[in-house]
Amino acid sequence: MGNQPYKIGLYGAVVMIVGTVVGAGIYIMIGPIAASVGPGLFLCYLIALSVAVTSSLCYAQVASVFPATAGTYKYVKMFYNNTMGYLIGWLRLISTFFGLALMGIGFAQYITVYWAADRRLIAAAVITVFYITNLLGIKTTQRVQSLLVTVVVSGLVLFCAAGVLKIKAANLAPLLQEGIGQVIKGSMTAFYAYTGLYIVAEIGDEIQKPHENIPKSIIIASAAVGTLYIAASLVFSGALGWTAIKTGQPNLAQASKLLFDYRLAAFIQVSAIVAIMAPMNATYITSSRFLYSLASDGIMPPVFSRLNRFGVPGNAVTANYLLALLIVLADLPIMFLGTISSIVILFAMSLVAGACLKIKGQYPNEFDGAPFKLPEGMLRFLPFYTIASAVLLSIVSFVQDPKVLFSLAFWTALGVCYYYAKGRRRKAEL
Repeated sequence: MGNQPYKIGLYGAVVMIVGTVVGAGIYIMIGPIAASVGPGLFLCYLIALSVAVTSSLCYAQVASVFPATAGTYKYVKMFYNNTMGYLIGWLRLISTFFGLALMGIGFAQYITVYWAADRRLIAAAVITVFYITNLLGIKTTQRVQSLLVTVVVSGLVLFCAAGVLKIKAANLAPLLQEGIGQVIKGSMTAFYAYTGLYIVAEIGDEIQKPHENIPKSIIIASAAVGTLYIAASLVFSGALGWTAIKTGQPNLAQASKLLFDYRLAAFIQVSAIVAIMAPMNATYITSSRFLYSLASDGIMPPVFSRLNRFGVPGNAVTANYLLALLIVLADLPIMFLGTISSIVILFAMSLVAGACLKIKGQYPNEFDGAPFKLPEGMLRFLPFYTIASAVLLSIVSFVQDPKVLFSLAFWTALGVCYYYAKGRRRKAEL
């Protein structure tokens, strides 16, 4: 993306991924999932991890060969066609400002438990803070993210370390107390806690040695996040016990108040608040880069392709900020916003998995020269597994909430109308 004054190294890339992934998915959603599945909670996070890692490895493979800004958009355009590329870029753009609004509202809901204030005002304020942070360049964004991730990971590590001695074997049996169906359903919900493992594939031009560091960072972050999530879920169900979980459906911060002394519990509560904020940084990065790339290709207005003096597409960042504020003011349900964002991610995952399946055959020389290459068997299996999982998760989400399907159909239709209107205008100008 132009000549960047600063690029993210391997450590920064890992921090960016962890800061995107570790958030409300584990700190807030763990209680409701545990209440529905029983002692088999950790199985949900384990199964979800397998889906998230396979899709992320597909991203890693394609990004190792062709690192790029707005990777999903570029890969779909390259391996399918321009129209499909635009469509996934458009939907990812929509999903990211929906995601920003979701995180702002989620943060506000958490804060208003301790401080009575207007929820929309708090959401707008926190979105504004990270908007300003992102305008100041990728270096500033990374530094803020490093600080946030330190607090978030410290809270999870302390929860796991202090809680492991409180686990009682009796609380972890029987694993399938509520049935295998509930575990599978819980896995689908837990999957949302892993979305974002591939974020560095969306900012390839801003990563040092991207051919090497994108795959490495995805693998390192996946191992770290997966270990923390599974350990936290074991402590949560094994230490609290079924009765406490079923009765109160506590989130992770509330569970810490039941398990530990007030000082440790207070720190974990702070880390929970920070965990809800941290993904905003990364979401601003991806959303603005999608809009920047679409503008650079002449699809969106060229004003969004301009870089500010810090080397970031400031107008694109501003546009996403304003759109997110509008969603916050509309006060849409948080689960609706989350499902919309996740369905688009699943769609993107399946398309990139298809690109991974094609890459060796279509670009043999480039593939052979890449520093990261999946073994032949995995190169075939992982994309099929990712696509099948994405289809299954999408179907379940549509069945559970048909409004999501109608909303996606509306935004898709709107994007298609814009695309063809833009195309006719170009032909008329020629």
